[in-house]
Amino acid sequence: MKRLIFALILLQCVTGAILSVNAANYTLAIFGNANMDAIIDEQDVSYVKDIIDGTKPITELADANQDGRIDEGDVEQIQRIINGSENYIILKTFTIYDKAKIVRVPMPVSKIVILNLASAEAIRCLNAVDMVIGVGTSVVEGANKEFFGDLSDRPTVGKWNEPDVESIIRLRPDVVIADLRFPDTELLEDKLNASGTVVVRMGFTYPDYFQSEMMALGYILNRKSEAKDLIDFAYRYVDLIEGRIASVPADMRPRVYAIYSPSDFWKTGSNGSIVDMLCGLAGGRNIAHDLKGGTGGMYPTVDPEWVIKENPEIIFTWSSPGGYTVSNDTEMMNVWNSIVKSPELSQVNAVKNNRVYLLTTEITSRPRWFVGLAYLAKWFYPDNFKDLDPETIHKEYLERYQKVRYQGIFTYPA
Repeated sequence: MKRLIFALILLQCVTGAILSVNAANYTLAIFGNANMDAIIDEQDVSYVKDIIDGTKPITELADANQDGRIDEGDVEQIQRIINGSENYIILKTFTIYDKAKIVRVPMPVSKIVILNLASAEAIRCLNAVDMVIGVGTSVVEGANKEFFGDLSDRPTVGKWNEPDVESIIRLRPDVVIADLRFPDTELLEDKLNASGTVVVRMGFTYPDYFQSEMMALGYILNRKSEAKDLIDFAYRYVDLIEGRIASVPADMRPRVYAIYSPSDFWKTGSNGSIVDMLCGLAGGRNIAHDLKGGTGGMYPTVDPEWVIKENPEIIFTWSSPGGYTVSNDTEMMNVWNSIVKSPELSQVNAVKNNRVYLLTTEITSRPRWFVGLAYLAKWFYPDNFKDLDPETIHKEYLERYQKVRYQGIFTYPA
């Protein structure tokens, strides 16, 4: 028994990377998914029975009830998850800072509070707006109020990164869905623990973890078919893009420099960041991939001379002005001009060859990141993707999953 418990602890320490695989071959990070695939089903029951019989190796997610043993209790928990009678599920949630967090969610869930924009969009994707009893102020203020009009009558619970915990407690939600990074644990989880409210942190924006997070949300909210439908839609295009560039040798892929913000040309994204994942999936070579610095060590600031020396072939920003409520591209055009006229950036091939592009965060740092990916792939490899129409993909996503009409400006040049 001691050896079994030790093995489980060791697995949790060393196999976290298994949970972040791309395309359709992802692992649903819910304990009970014993065979480490994308669903909990009878195959997991069989797998746990084989572990008990000594014919299959222990996997990270086999201990469905997290009691340190693999036994009939895990079989019973898996069967309850399959038939929808479970009293709880236990998640392994992705985090960009620390080791993964293990969260026990009481079931069923019927009342949720969402703090940030990505979570609001994800909830809409799964047709679960009716469960929302409170929102962060950013969801219903400013330009976002028009986009999230169906949530505008919900009580607000403070900012996404500075929530009003007392307001959350008064609403008595089953679950609070929060950003991966903010607020700090002591400002949210530590204050909500006593009230019995569970906090689940999800990004819905990191390509490496999107499928597992979205399907886990489907299990939490009993919206598994809706989650699968969205994943299938997104990965129709992700798989197409990956398939077409798979044969391009690494040294033939374009060298790319990604600008974090129009207000800071020298802050970028490196390995582990959303922008680095997007760049790699689109077939680019991020010149900052191996650098460290900034938030989570993933958003370093670089020297202008270094960028000149690296001489990127393509430059793009992923947090440009623009968006759903914008009707003209004047502000985006001004940002584009400031980049191409920069004394330093004007010396690199990306500017000389007119390969500078802008995207808004709405299509890079939301559940529709795959729309931004489609634009990047088309810009990186125009000959390979003549038939790919990112605007059409975006339009279908907005109408089908967000139930809003297509409008706005999201890229420049258009």
